[in-house]
Amino acid sequence: MRNLTNDLKAHRPVLILPAIAKAFLERCASVDIPLGAKASDLDGMLTAMFGERPKLEVFPPFAIVPVKGVIGRGLSDIEKACGSCDIEDVEEMLEEAERNGAVKTIILDIDSPGGTSVGVPELAKRIRECKKQTIAFTSGDCCSAAYWLGSQASEFYATPSSSVGSIGCYIAYHDMKAAFESEGVIVDVIKAGSLKGTGIPGTSLSTEQRAMLQEEVDEIHGDFKADVLLVREFASEADMDGRQFSGKKAAEIGLVTSLVNGFDELMETLDAAVAAQIEADEANDEGSGSPSNVSPESEDEDEEDEGLSRMAHARALAGLKGVYAIKDGIVIRSEKSPEEEEDDGTEANPKKSKKSKKSEDEPGEEGEDEEKDMKSEDEEKPESEEGEEKPESEDDEKKDEPESDEGEEDDEEKDDTDPVAEGDEEEKEPDPKSSEKADEEAESGDKAVDTDSDENKEAKKNRNRSRGVA
Repeated sequence: MRNLTNDLKAHRPVLILPAIAKAFLERCASVDIPLGAKASDLDGMLTAMFGERPKLEVFPPFAIVPVKGVIGRGLSDIEKACGSCDIEDVEEMLEEAERNGAVKTIILDIDSPGGTSVGVPELAKRIRECKKQTIAFTSGDCCSAAYWLGSQASEFYATPSSSVGSIGCYIAYHDMKAAFESEGVIVDVIKAGSLKGTGIPGTSLSTEQRAMLQEEVDEIHGDFKADVLLVREFASEADMDGRQFSGKKAAEIGLVTSLVNGFDELMETLDAAVAAQIEADEANDEGSGSPSNVSPESEDEDEEDEGLSRMAHARALAGLKGVYAIKDGIVIRSEKSPEEEEDDGTEANPKKSKKSKKSEDEPGEEGEDEEKDMKSEDEEKPESEEGEEKPESEDDEKKDEPESDEGEEDDEEKDDTDPVAEGDEEEKEPDPKSSEKADEEAESGDKAVDTDSDENKEAKKNRNRSRGVA
């Protein structure tokens, strides 16, 4: 941890046993972070090594504030994941519990060997002046800085085998002057001020420097003892010499209020109903989760396999006639495209449907059909006065006409019978002159056609053109 390492190297007062501080720092240094590791992978790895990070729990009328791990201030997320306790987080949880109207009692769940001294006296005062009832509990370690915090609760419960106390403060200084001299290295410190440069490696402490460091640790130790005596009125200052005691001994000398066999027993003593609720919640947490016969990994694999199988089906069906889709694991084949299926009124051949619709919308064609019927009746061949037969149909008339006219009339007849072209959007209307002439011929009941006369031929051609004009 950065704070603890800096305090030890800078010869600042610390509130933790030296052996425990060394073991903790070595454990943190042993963490090997793989190159390119993701944040989620790193968090899972640290959780497996140091356990889940504790958080505030509320069971009205109680709120449980955890104080677990080596204590520091302004720690990073990685330091917290490695098992450190940030006093700023503890203060925030304490304030949150105080703001909660359903909370009447705040329980400090402590398991910490101590840590740095910076920020600890202020948090201890904050706990002592809390407006709600405060209870401290430990079943593990509650030493040095951790005991300073726990001792300020109105009540303090500990298990008999827990470790409590270690009321003291120290500065670790390594005099390496002889080691440097054996290597032929002499450290010459150029300074202004007799106490400046205290603790530089390769130098020894002067009398003034040593007295200064001693005064610093004495001040912190004095504040520590004073705070304990403010709340633990049965404690003796003679027992505050840095020793740590078992929970049983700490209860005898007044460092804790009473002994309990565990947190469950403490909650049973405080409120049996809340204790039952906590046990039920723990049982639900253990029972919740994925079924025992199906692991989360296997579920993910099944989903992945299903996705791959659907992709394989889609690739296998590529290029086949028709439109294929996969719905709920079933292959569905349709001759129509999705756009055609959405429009139920559209026929398979869009060109034909367009033509049929066009023929329905054109009002002039009905008149043309009636005209054709009338003309076919009028043009039935009666025998002429000269004994020559009239053509029975327009096709026979075409045979009597010259070849040049025949090709032209065939094109006109084709235009008259063929459907309207796809791109033609204009409506066809009948020739008004042709309609008037057809009406006159219908009223007269006869039709004079002189096949031998050029004028009649020209009139016939003009009438045929009028029927085929778009």
